[in-house]
Amino acid sequence: MNIDLDDSFFSCSSSTSSFASADSGSPFRTLHDNISSLFSKHPKNLNIAHINAQSVPGHYSDLLASFSSAHLDALLISETFLKPSLLSSHYALPGYVLVRNDRTGKGGGGVAIYIRADIPHKIISVSPSQYSGSAEFLFLEITVNHSKILLAVFYSPNLHINYFDSLESCFNNMCPSYEHVILMGDFNTCLLKDDSRSLKLRSLLSSFNLEILPLSATHHSPNCTPSLLDLMIVSSPHHVAEFGQLSATFSYHDFIYLSYRIRSPKRKPRFCYLRNFNGLDLEALTRDAGDIDWSSVRESTSIDDKVNSFTSILLSLYDKYAPRRRVKIKHDPAPWITPAIISAIAHKERAKSRFRRRPTERNLAQFKTLRNHCNRLCRDAKRRYFHDSLVDRKSSDIWKFLKTIGIGKSDMDTCKDVDLSALNKHFSIPPITLNPSVKASTLLELSKTPVPNCPIFNLSPVSEEDVKKSLLAISSSAVGHDNLCSRMITPILPHLLPILTHIFNYSLYSGTFPSAWKQAHIIPLPKINNPSSLSHFRPISILPFLSKVLEHIVHGQITRYLSLNSIISPYQSGFRSGHSTVTALLKVTDDIRWAMDNKSLTVLVLLDFSCAFNSVDFDILLGILKSINFSSSTLGWIDSYLRGRSQCVRLEEIFSDWCDLTAGVPQGSVLSPLLFTIFINTVTRFITSNFHLYADDLQLYRHFSLDDADSAINVMNRDLEAIDQWAKSFGLLVNPSKSQALIIGSRYYRNALNISALAPLSLNGSTIKYTDTAKNLGVLIDSNLSWRAQVNEVSRKVHFSFHSLKSLQRFLPFKTKIYLAQTLIQPIIDYADACYLDATEELLNKLERLQNLCIRFVFGLRKYDHVSQFRKDLKWLPIRLRRNTRVLCVLYNILFNPAYPGYLRDRFTFTRAADALCRSHLKYQLNFPPHNTHFYSNSFSFHAVRLWNSLPAKIREAENVSVFKKQVKEHYLSNIIS
Repeated sequence: MNIDLDDSFFSCSSSTSSFASADSGSPFRTLHDNISSLFSKHPKNLNIAHINAQSVPGHYSDLLASFSSAHLDALLISETFLKPSLLSSHYALPGYVLVRNDRTGKGGGGVAIYIRADIPHKIISVSPSQYSGSAEFLFLEITVNHSKILLAVFYSPNLHINYFDSLESCFNNMCPSYEHVILMGDFNTCLLKDDSRSLKLRSLLSSFNLEILPLSATHHSPNCTPSLLDLMIVSSPHHVAEFGQLSATFSYHDFIYLSYRIRSPKRKPRFCYLRNFNGLDLEALTRDAGDIDWSSVRESTSIDDKVNSFTSILLSLYDKYAPRRRVKIKHDPAPWITPAIISAIAHKERAKSRFRRRPTERNLAQFKTLRNHCNRLCRDAKRRYFHDSLVDRKSSDIWKFLKTIGIGKSDMDTCKDVDLSALNKHFSIPPITLNPSVKASTLLELSKTPVPNCPIFNLSPVSEEDVKKSLLAISSSAVGHDNLCSRMITPILPHLLPILTHIFNYSLYSGTFPSAWKQAHIIPLPKINNPSSLSHFRPISILPFLSKVLEHIVHGQITRYLSLNSIISPYQSGFRSGHSTVTALLKVTDDIRWAMDNKSLTVLVLLDFSCAFNSVDFDILLGILKSINFSSSTLGWIDSYLRGRSQCVRLEEIFSDWCDLTAGVPQGSVLSPLLFTIFINTVTRFITSNFHLYADDLQLYRHFSLDDADSAINVMNRDLEAIDQWAKSFGLLVNPSKSQALIIGSRYYRNALNISALAPLSLNGSTIKYTDTAKNLGVLIDSNLSWRAQVNEVSRKVHFSFHSLKSLQRFLPFKTKIYLAQTLIQPIIDYADACYLDATEELLNKLERLQNLCIRFVFGLRKYDHVSQFRKDLKWLPIRLRRNTRVLCVLYNILFNPAYPGYLRDRFTFTRAADALCRSHLKYQLNFPPHNTHFYSNSFSFHAVRLWNSLPAKIREAENVSVFKKQVKEHYLSNIIS
């Protein structure tokens, strides 16, 4: 192939160059047209391209309009300008998976690869994301036609970076393993020059038998000499069928491409199976449902036959009125990319081409006018689309749409190249296997445990009304393995209630749980961008809908029994009505402040159990239930519920092999959290220090004076030893490396204590190191309760979330922005703020600025615009009053809601009226708890009383918490306005 290196405006395949088309007077062809024409000649080859995008967010509309998975197998991009807070789903190209390596620590940079979704790939190597002035790269291994290919994108931030050593290291480690290597990128080394950098790069590539495909200048910046910076490097040039470059109007860099002679996977259409519930003839469906003969269900003698017969009849009914149809999943471009916009993009590209051929002021002005017109068309079309999709819609519909644009939804495409059977096996294997002799010893000890003085618990039959309440309490609409969902039950519920009640009561009576309801589909969700190992995924379990209804019924009966007989420790706050992470944190932090008020320190240890829910041994759990007076028939039902379970990983319509589950409470079920709470409750018998549990998060703490420090640490070590022995006996694993310890107290007493001289805290032969800051139930606690680390973390999370929403700010309707601010951002600011009422004014001002950020997002204000009037328009309280409102609502529930924890209710007492005249006014005032210093005056227990007593009596006497919250907010707002 002959290349004229003097003509910097023509591609090496000049017959397909957009410039040539513009010069010839033939109809103008867009970049999309040229790509389609180029690769249609090589439909079976592997077609790859690269573009320095100079901001994917800024040119996303151009990318959507230009590139299609129908023609291009992989699009390599340098200078993505993507950041971790920007979701991949916001910048998805239909039919592709986006694999990214973002630059952090400085703006700009970043590399990425859009790889066709049906091409298996895995990440081999990436450069550090933190900016250090060095080159950025991303190496993938893709599998095409049984060949493994090393595909890489490379970017050098400037002309002076010495990237040669790092590039040589990558080639040394990877090139020998691959027959085919394809590397593209912006190397910022101009090969039109024979300088030391170009010679060094050529020499390096030659040493690895890699060849640079010849191109003309690829970079055309105004007022600069054209340069050849964007390169294509291959190991097997004889496999290259065609290559070249095209102008891209949205970048100063050319689009470079090649067609590689390896057969790419055939593009297979994707299908899913759906029922059209919106088109139901509800009247006819209801009539037929009332005529169903359920005798085959009632006459069956096993629960499995009953359930199978019921399922078959219901599916037959819906196959008539809403048949399950195969629907093709389309890879349409963004809906707002209309023919008018495509035409505008073509005019813009033509003007850009004209300007690059004849760079006059007139041509530049025409290009800018068309560019701005095109951008305006895209913004307006996108805004109209969002408006039509969001305005006057139900909350569920709003979230359904928001998930399609990447808000609140993980990117499922990143799971497609994972071995689903291997992933299922990873999810199914328990993290620890209990020694049989240890298990036998534990069961023997449980059998000797004194039975509590309470009646035997038996599962009771349920009424139709009980079934109806439980069924309506399950909000999930997911379709389980039995192909049933809530939308198939609720429309004809009156006709199904009798037979469902019969099935549920038969299950409880016979002590058997239906086998069909013990099969789960697992949806894998990535924990991180670009997951590379099985541990980077978390399982989401989809169980049959009706199994959850039956579990909900049993859950209610067991919960009532446990509550009436006070079997669960009062200091377990997980999965209990009225209890939460916030109530647990209020208890612990107020205890610590009480110790500080009494000139004491507190040692706090946060223990981490590894995969605790998946480690529960069935026999030991049943032994625990027997020890708390569960009847034999109830134990038989729970035994049937636990055993014989299996699961498979599902990704769209692809399923893994099935795996049996031999341990662990069922993931994603209604009953599992309660069973685990009963299981871990046994550890509380061995603890002598103060403690608090939230599910499997165990906090141990002990107060001590300076003189008693050694004694306190010794007692804490004995508790840690007891917990470790309990965990080994019951089949759980405590992870010392993830457990943390703090010594908390005032600065004076902390400085007076020589922590380095204290005996170490030991767990299972490992030392738990003291730290100055630790995360406890989502809140960062430091050794002085200064809360600076917590507020900084709140700030980081808020800015991270806003970075993702900012790109949508101009397109979302006003009410939707309010909705997003209140549901996605405000909860981050609000979470557990009642625990740090002693935060300084500086920190409160920082939180206020975060709320102001919400207001600016809603109204589209600039950074320094005043927000006070806009806050009033929204009827939002300033951050201090907003916090006070939440503190008062928590206190109201503590005082009047019996489900709220007694460990907080015990701290509040009402005053007695002085005389009859003021009795009604003082009836609901509270006593201040005694205190010595300002430490406890900043506690929740004290601050809440101060706020409560300052409220008008009418508000304090509100009939329920909803009315109380509304009146408190109106009270504070009226004070602001006045």
